[in-house]
Amino acid sequence: MEVVTGTSIAGILSANDNWNTFVEKYVRRIRVAVFANVRKVLQCKKGLGSALFECHGCGKKLEVFFTCKSRFCSRCGTVQTNNWIEKYQSNFLDIPYQHIVFTIPSCLWPIIQCNRWIGLNIIVQSAILVILSYTQKRFGYTPAIMTVIHTFGRDLKFNPHVHLLVSCGGLSKSKQRWVHNCYLHHLPLKQTWRYEIITRLREAAKSGKIKLNPAVLDKAFKSARHWYVHIGEKIANAKKVVRYIGRYTKRPAIAQTRITSFINNIVTFWYEDHKEKRKINISLPALEFIGKLVAHIHDRHFKQIRYAGLLAPRSRTSNLERARALLGQGEPQMWLKVTWRNSIKIFTGRDPLTCPECDLEMLRTQIHWPSRGDPHVFKKVS
Repeated sequence: MEVVTGTSIAGILSANDNWNTFVEKYVRRIRVAVFANVRKVLQCKKGLGSALFECHGCGKKLEVFFTCKSRFCSRCGTVQTNNWIEKYQSNFLDIPYQHIVFTIPSCLWPIIQCNRWIGLNIIVQSAILVILSYTQKRFGYTPAIMTVIHTFGRDLKFNPHVHLLVSCGGLSKSKQRWVHNCYLHHLPLKQTWRYEIITRLREAAKSGKIKLNPAVLDKAFKSARHWYVHIGEKIANAKKVVRYIGRYTKRPAIAQTRITSFINNIVTFWYEDHKEKRKINISLPALEFIGKLVAHIHDRHFKQIRYAGLLAPRSRTSNLERARALLGQGEPQMWLKVTWRNSIKIFTGRDPLTCPECDLEMLRTQIHWPSRGDPHVFKKVS
């Protein structure tokens, strides 16, 4: 075995033929979305083609390789995350929010994992219903809600839970006034949460939507003791929580900085244990590490981020216009998409397409996709 200096996910997948070995061993259990995302990561940059830029002053050339844009890719996830954060911050009203987390007992995790599409949908839909029914019935308003489904814990276990960003207050039923509220009671939320999950899973089992004997499900419910709803402190604005949630939407389940070593095909990474308040190191064989990692790749078309209440897609524009009018707030600033060029400029302070020799802008002269053969040549600009 070799000592691999790089600790990227792509490096671990490709070293020692790990991915091919993993496929040979578990091919029947690997989902289509996993194959698609891993293929993108392994082809990122040099395998996907490139664009050639040239300075027409001194002739200096720069080849820029295309990236895979997969959320499973550590490199590509950073740019996509920053763009998502900047874009969706403009959807939020300038008011306080609460960060709420709904979790389910560990005995139900395998059931959700084996029926991930319907199971994860049940979790998200139940969390939204809990908040909407509580605020509408008890306080008479509809809040703005954003949900993000997470399937992983800090140690990479399959631990499905939902993060919600909920506005402190909302529009009244008549939409004629804004109702201010910063109080959500933990106990009724937890009771409704438990009821919704159990009811929906039972209905799915009876209808055949999930492959599980209802008797087995009932046995799991009897041992499901710990239903957890964490209501965070009031946050002055959504920016902080959007950034926190954004880190986990367009990136792999583990940050590359948490992988400390990859030696003799053993991956070592750390996570922070909040109960013991210390960092814990875990060492896993590469194939086991890959298995834990790819378990958190979502299926194609699965919506990890969802909006409800005032942010429901069909009525978002009119709801936000009405809310801003009642709150006396103006229109949000337009967001600017962060391109690879701008991100490098922000990070290094230098434009990568400015020629270092003669300070002229380098222009694209060729573009090449491996699947299309010869590169396309652009006409030179005089």
